[in-house]
Order: sequence, then structure tokens, then C-alpha cells
Amino acid sequence: MNTIRAILYDAGRTLIQPRLEAPDIWDFLGDQLGMKLARERALPDVGHHFYSRFGEDGMGAYDSDERARSFWASYYIQAMRETGVDLPKETLQSAADALYDWYQEPEQWLPYPESLETLSRADEQGLSQGIISDWGTDLVPILHAHEITQHLDFVVASAAVGAAKPHPDIFRYALVRARLQPHEVLYVGDSYISDVLGARTAGIAAVLIDREGRAPEVDCPVVTSLLELFDLLD
Repeated sequence: MNTIRAILYDAGRTLIQPRLEAPDIWDFLGDQLGMKLARERALPDVGHHFYSRFGEDGMGAYDSDERARSFWASYYIQAMRETGVDLPKETLQSAADALYDWYQEPEQWLPYPESLETLSRADEQGLSQGIISDWGTDLVPILHAHEITQHLDFVVASAAVGAAKPHPDIFRYALVRARLQPHEVLYVGDSYISDVLGARTAGIAAVLIDREGRAPEVDCPVVTSLLELFDLLD
């Protein structure tokens, strides 16, 4: 691998994870609706919902706070509809918005066990670090609350720059901001389409993180822990 000067990361499901699990989400939505929802039901696949909306949202589902909220509201409304909730859309919209607001609170997120160790080790090796993430403008306060920003040179949230993955513009924006060339960067994220293919459109080498070992065979390096990135660098 060429000499790497920087590791750039996706945020959600890469450096940080939501504290709430599906049963907690159903409890939250049920409280908003004034009814009990089955806690054991799985949530719909987020990736499928995202890519099924390409005709409606294109690649801009996260290019503003408004569009990010709209995407997640549509997802939660679909989830509630699939459970058989037969209430007016306005009622479901209100519950979905409340859940979206809940997720903007830093305490609803946690770093993965190896995240801070990885960031510290990269610091020790003199590597620049940053984030390129499809997220609202609330991302920085979340990262700051978990002591992640102290290891970062920059954070690029799609809603703040008006471009979302996998479009190359968000990656090019980060390169310019960091004064880096594509061959000097290694990018890691949990989505093959948004992260790996998106990074490649900007000429950046990418790694897929698959902690649960569920990804199909892909044409890029795959790690199960962020600490494995250093093996690739070596």
C-alpha cells in the first residue's frame, strides 16, 4: 500500500454505535403513540430502505438536516406501518420526529470498544485523522461528548457540506480541507456502496469494517476491528 498519511473514518457503525436496540426503539415509539408495540420484532433493513429511495432522494438523503430528518422519519413510519399500526400519518410523523430528536442526544451513542484505542494509536504514529459521514450537523457534539474529536483534524458531515456519500464531492471536500492527496488516505466504513465505492470515486483506498462477519465476498480489504487497520498499514 502506498505511504498513508491519514486514516479517515465513517462515523455511525464504524466509530460509534447507537445505545438503543430494537426493543428500546419499539418502547419509545409505543410511548409516543400511547400504545404497546411488540418489542421482539426486528426493525426493517435500513440499507434496503435507503437504496430503495434513490429514485426519490437520489444520493442526497443526507445532504441537509431537513433531508436527513425526512429520511429517518420515512423509515420509522414504514416500520410502524409494518407492525400494523393504523394511525394517521401526522401521528406517526410526530413519533418519528421525536425518535430522531432522541438520537441527536450524545448519550444515545457509544464508541465501539476499540475506537478510542485506534484513534490514540494513529495519533502515536503521526497519522492525520478525520471523519467523512452521512450525518446531520449534530455529529460534532456527539463525537465531542465521547472524547473522539480530540483525536481528529476535521469532521465532514454531509448535512453541513451539502453532499452525501457515495457522491465523490464529499470525499473531495475532505481532501481539500485536509490538504491531502487521494493516495495518501485510507478510508474505513461499514457500507460497501456508500463507503468503499464512494471513496473509490475520489481515488481513495477503502476498507470495509464488518464486525459481525456478515458481509458477502467483496473486492476490498475487510476488517472485523478498527485495530486491524494497522496490519494493513504495515
